[in-house]
Amino acid sequence: MKRRVIQLFIMVLSVILLVGLFVWLDLLIPLLIGIAIVSPFVIGWQILFDHVQPQGKLAWLLTVFFIPFIGVLAWIMFGRTPRRHRRFKRTSSEIRMLRQAIESEKIVTSPDIGSTYPLTRSLEKLGASGADGHTSTTLLINGEEKFEALIEAINGATDHIHIQYYLFRTDDISLKVRDALIKKSNEHVTVRFLYDGLGSQEIGEDFIEPLRESRVHVQAFDPVLHPYLVFNANFRNHQKLIVVDGRIALTGGLNVGDEYLGKDEKLGFWRDTHLRLEGPIVRELQQLFVENWLYAGQGTIDETWDLFADEEHLSRYFVNEPKGKNGATQLLVTSPGNDVTIRDGFMRLLMDAKESIWLTTPYFIPPPELLAILEVAGKNGIDVRIVVPGKGDEWFSFHATEYYFEQLLKRNIKVYKYNRHFIHAKTLLIDGKVAFVGSANFDFRSMYLNHEMMIAQFDTTSIQELHETFLNDFEESILIDWTMLRKKSSRKRFIEAFCHIFSPLL
Repeated sequence: MKRRVIQLFIMVLSVILLVGLFVWLDLLIPLLIGIAIVSPFVIGWQILFDHVQPQGKLAWLLTVFFIPFIGVLAWIMFGRTPRRHRRFKRTSSEIRMLRQAIESEKIVTSPDIGSTYPLTRSLEKLGASGADGHTSTTLLINGEEKFEALIEAINGATDHIHIQYYLFRTDDISLKVRDALIKKSNEHVTVRFLYDGLGSQEIGEDFIEPLRESRVHVQAFDPVLHPYLVFNANFRNHQKLIVVDGRIALTGGLNVGDEYLGKDEKLGFWRDTHLRLEGPIVRELQQLFVENWLYAGQGTIDETWDLFADEEHLSRYFVNEPKGKNGATQLLVTSPGNDVTIRDGFMRLLMDAKESIWLTTPYFIPPPELLAILEVAGKNGIDVRIVVPGKGDEWFSFHATEYYFEQLLKRNIKVYKYNRHFIHAKTLLIDGKVAFVGSANFDFRSMYLNHEMMIAQFDTTSIQELHETFLNDFEESILIDWTMLRKKSSRKRFIEAFCHIFSPLL
C-alpha cells in the first residue's frame, strides 16, 4: 500500500509540474538556461574529485558539459561515488561486531594448501578468504540444473534458508521458488529473503505479501523510490546466493526468472553457469549474506548481529562440516569504493597463466589494466579465448563489446560469438587448473561499482566439468576472423565507436 501511495503522489506531482510548465513557460525558459549553464560546472567540480578511473571521469565530464540536462540527471542517478553511500556507516558497527564474533570460524589457509597452491596465498593478501581444501563443488549448467538444485535445497531445509538475488521476477519459476519458501516457512523453517531494490523492482506488494503472511523475513537492498526516480542506481548488489541450514550454498550467474530457462522470446536459449557448494566455504558465504542482511535491514527490523553469531546462535548459522579433500576453494567479494578484490584477483590469475586463458562473459568491457594483461598474454603465445553473446540483452553493452574485436584479434586472441544467442556465464579457466565462477562480469561496473562475488577453485572436481563446458561453448560459437570484421558497415563501426566512448559508464 505504501508503495502505491508513493507512486500516486509522484503521478500527481508530475501532472502539476507538466501543467505548470505550460502556464509559466516564459519564466521557466530563463531559469532552465541558467541551470544548463551552472549545473555542469557544479557537477564537473564534483566529478574531478571523485575516486573513479580517469576514463570514467572523462566520459562523465563530456556527458555533463555537452548534454547538460541529460548528463546531470544521469550523474545524479548513476555517477555518484561510494563515499556518498552513507547508509553503510550506520551499519558498520553491527558488521564489525559480527566479524569479531565469528573470527574463530574464519577459514585459515593451511600450510599444505598454501604450498600446493601458492596462488591462494596471493589471493588472500588481495582480500580473498582463506583457502579451504574440504569443500565439495558441483557445477550447475543452465537454468534447468540450477533451478532443480535450488528447489531441492529449499525443500530439504530443516532450520533456515537465506536467499538473495539481484533480479527476482514474478513469473512462473519465480512463483515456484516463492511458494517453496512459503511452504518451508509454514513448516517453521526460518526464511530470510533479500532482493536488490533496483534489479528486482518488478516485485511488488502482491508478490511480497504472501511471503510476509507466512512469516518470511523480507528486505530490499537499497530500495528505489520509483523506477523513474532512481537516485542510487550505482552500487547495486549483483550477487546471487542461497545458503540452506549453513551447510549448502548455491551461487553463480543465474538470477530467478523464466528467461534463465530460455523462455525469453527475444533472447531464446540462455547459457549460464552456477555452482553448488558444501563444506567450510559455506561459512564464508553465510557471513556475506548476514552482512548484506544487516545492511539492508538497519533501522527497519530488530534483527542484529547477535541473532546470528552470539554464543547461542553461532553453531546454528556457522556450521563446521568439512567434506572430503577437494583441491582448494576461496571466496572473493567486491564492494563499491576502494575494494577491488575481484579485479585484483582477475589480474593475479591472468598474470599467472602459462598455457591458456579461457573466459566467458556477457559484457566484455574491460578496464585498461585487465585488457592489457590479456593482450600481453595473447602476444606471448598463450591460448587466450573469449566467448561473448551472439545476441545481446543490452544494446549499449553489446555494441561496446564488439568494438574490442579488432583490437583483440591483433593480439592473437580468439573471440567467439555464442551462436545459440545469449551466454550469461561469468567464468574464467586458467591452464585448465584454476577457475573463477560467480556473479562478476568482465566490465567496469562489476569491477568498481557493484557488490559482486566470485568463487576461486584450484584442482577441484568441478574444474574438469568447467573445461568440458568451455569446449562445448567453443563448438556452439562462431570464431570471429578478419573477413567478418572487414564486412562491417560504416554504420556498424560508428555505433560501436560511439558505445565504446561511454563504456566506462556502462
